Amino acid sequence: MNKAYLLYVGNLYPHKNVSILIQAAEKSKIKLKIVCARSVFENKLPKSDYVEYLGRISDSDLVSLYKNALCFVFPSKIEGFGLPGLEAMSAGCPVIAARASCLPEIYGNAAIYFDPDNLNDLISKINSVISDKNLVKSLVAKGKLQVKKYSWAKMSNKTWEIYQSVLKSHTPERGS
Repeated sequence: MNKAYLLYVGNLYPHKNVSILIQAAEKSKIKLKIVCARSVFENKLPKSDYVEYLGRISDSDLVSLYKNALCFVFPSKIEGFGLPGLEAMSAGCPVIAARASCLPEIYGNAAIYFDPDNLNDLISKINSVISDKNLVKSLVAKGKLQVKKYSWAKMSNKTWEIYQSVLKSHTPERGS
């Protein structure tokens, strides 16, 4: 598979800021593959011959896209967590993310960041990934370490501990 494409995975709501990514792909003349199960906002985005909308795909196809992408770009201005970037990291895909919301906290030094309102900054970061193989190796290695900080098991255990703590502190003592 040709690595000459950028990848975005997520919905197309306006706060996801996908239009800046489409503009960057167009100006850089790089293919952009968008994986999105719900395309209700697709018609509001700029039209481009460089964009390929893939819709809903299988998990194995998604892993293949991550592994073969030049990089995953997450231009979102507002996020609750940013799981797609961690998915990309776990597949060995370098991540470029908006310096916004929780993304720098979640991705740490395992991503490179751009101003989500600055098209030239995004293009510059994309060009860095294209031209600097050492940067790519570093991002992939840091990404593999970053994803180890998160797991469903850790999250469920921590949630259980919090529930137990809250229940214990709100349970009235007998005989009071």
